[in-house]
Amino acid sequence: EPPGARVRHRSRRRGSWLFYYQIRNRWHVILKNYEFRTILVLLPALVLHEALQAIVLIAKGHALTYCRAWAGLRPLLATLAADRARVRRIRVRSDRELLKDGALVVPVDLVGGRLARWGRHGYERALRAYWRAVAPMLPRDGRSARDP
Repeated sequence: EPPGARVRHRSRRRGSWLFYYQIRNRWHVILKNYEFRTILVLLPALVLHEALQAIVLIAKGHALTYCRAWAGLRPLLATLAADRARVRRIRVRSDRELLKDGALVVPVDLVGGRLARWGRHGYERALRAYWRAVAPMLPRDGRSARDP
């Protein structure tokens, strides 16, 4: 992909319908695909992120959507053990090889003001520092990583 390449998407404004899927599916992907040790190591950051996300969404009037997303995750948990086993069988790379840090994608309508942008940048710096500290603790070999 050339460095100056641009992609245009025809998309509609984000709404609560999208927050539902982002929250539910993020947790489903983490619980299904991440190695157990990765989840444990990242748990403090995941909990903090979830709390901040809940505060922002509730403050912006999306409390019901936030709660619905968590309720929507529950049916997906019924097949979690089988899903994790399937991922384990086909895993060829460790989480340590695949996961990277980077900027958060936050819609302007959720965090738009100067103070909010300053807070987001500080939060991103803290997450990067956390990642640098914990990444060495993640499993090196995806094929040998097993759940307890």
